[in-house]
Amino acid sequence: MSIEWISIVIVLAMLGLMVMGLPLAWSIGTVAVGLVMLKFEPSVMSMLVSRVFDMSMNYTLMSVPLFVLMAGILQRSGIADQLFRAVNVWAGGLRGGLAIGTIIANAIMASMVGIIGAEIVTFGLIALPEMLSKKYDHKLALGSVAAGGGLATLIPPSVVFIVYGMTAGVPVGELFLAGVVPGLMLGAMFIFYVVWRCWRHPEAAPLVSEDLLSMTLKEKLATLKELIMPMLITAGVLGSIYTGVATPTEAAAVGVVLALAAALINRKLNWVMVRESLHETLRISCMLSWLFFAAQTIIGAYTLAGGTTFVTNSIKTLDLGPWGTVILMNIIWTFLGCFLDWIGILFLTVPIFLPLILEWGFDPVWFGVVFCMNMHLGYLTPPFAPSAFYLKSITPPEVTMTQIYRATMPYLGWTVVANIVTVAWPALSLWLPKLMLRH
Repeated sequence: MSIEWISIVIVLAMLGLMVMGLPLAWSIGTVAVGLVMLKFEPSVMSMLVSRVFDMSMNYTLMSVPLFVLMAGILQRSGIADQLFRAVNVWAGGLRGGLAIGTIIANAIMASMVGIIGAEIVTFGLIALPEMLSKKYDHKLALGSVAAGGGLATLIPPSVVFIVYGMTAGVPVGELFLAGVVPGLMLGAMFIFYVVWRCWRHPEAAPLVSEDLLSMTLKEKLATLKELIMPMLITAGVLGSIYTGVATPTEAAAVGVVLALAAALINRKLNWVMVRESLHETLRISCMLSWLFFAAQTIIGAYTLAGGTTFVTNSIKTLDLGPWGTVILMNIIWTFLGCFLDWIGILFLTVPIFLPLILEWGFDPVWFGVVFCMNMHLGYLTPPFAPSAFYLKSITPPEVTMTQIYRATMPYLGWTVVANIVTVAWPALSLWLPKLMLRH
């Protein structure tokens, strides 16, 4: 069978298995094993297993379960409640202030943990009931939680950056720096949308209580103490990386210790909380590991079958030029984001796309930011839309998936705009790493 037909069969087989309800990891793994049996001797499977084992021993990967554990502890330590209260005091007096505060709180939380699901669930439990009780428009409330939580894709310490850096051979510290400005830009666009929406439709976000509006500056300044602990955790994690004191993996361990300290200070540290956090870490890490194993296997088998060369030559044959090729890659990522999780997309596409990017002279750090921006888009794009599913898991029964999908559409549009800006102006992503590296 020619590589052209093999490529078509692989895509159709994976989509068919997923439509049948088979989990993504098993769908990819099944197709990988089928490809080996079809094209090679069974002994080739042993070589692919060795490839997976070698990749899984990468030291950087250890940071992923540590950041997941940190997120689980912070989710239960009361830090998010403190963060939302403090931000709400300053932004809550504005029309739409609760939605603005939710986006800002998500951005700050993202700078601590970098786990999207944890943020959406946390602020879905804290901010969403508050907005709905204040008669906020459902679309505005749901969208601000789902889209704001996705900022963890770009704002360091993003787990997506960690795995991309490991795959692309790019320093994770540089990727973290590169994600700061585009991540903050995207958050600012979301805030602008909330302000504009509330200006056009004041009924979408009623003003808050007189108690909050009548607070003096001194009283507001007193609430800033609620931000001390989140800022210390952020400084401990990111500061240890940027100063060269710790690797990303060691910084993740620092974050776990600081999260435990925060839980102890807030009197939330107990065995039940630790056990639940560990159980959640084990569940998420196992899921990511199986996706990692399956994706590495299918890429290895497809490469041996000549697939990587076929895809590379096919893209070159289109003769789209450097920027046309980048646009095509973005379109492919957008399409895949409708059906696959980010880790599957990363392992399936980055090993194929990256050599082309390097051949065209593009910076792999910038390319990582573009990838993460596309993954934020994927988190909001139906029918897969992980952000919608995370949010649905903690919303009242009367809130439907259709309502959540509709609520995320404006934010999805702004993410497309942010992605266009990020692609068109690479300096937006690269100036901060270059500035820091000079010093």
